[in-house]
Amino acid sequence: MGSGETVDGDTVVMIEAARSFHSIVQDVPNLMSRSVDAACGGGLRECGPLVQADAYATNRLQTFVQNVRYGIAAYGKFAQSSGIAYRDADEAGAADLLRRWRDDRGAGLPDLTKALPAGVPGASQPK
Repeated sequence: MGSGETVDGDTVVMIEAARSFHSIVQDVPNLMSRSVDAACGGGLRECGPLVQADAYATNRLQTFVQNVRYGIAAYGKFAQSSGIAYRDADEAGAADLLRRWRDDRGAGLPDLTKALPAGVPGASQPK
């Protein structure tokens, strides 16, 4: 994509990237299903605080991974919709330009064919 006053995006790449982002989000990491076993086998005095730290760290990491997955999904949706809009606007602009060119061909322009030498295609022929 561009910066400043211009946009120069490769719509095929944008749309393909959005598809790959979607597949990344669909792959659920094993971490997301991990739960912390709260049971302490006895004998280890630090077991309780260690289990609490593990549960906290696991929860925070699961939350972070989930937020990243949401962010990737949102960016993928943005990339896809932007790519499609950019492509469609480009195609619509080109079609409009051609339509106007076909419709307005010669409108309001002086007829210069009389000034062309004889034998040149489009030149008016002497009678």
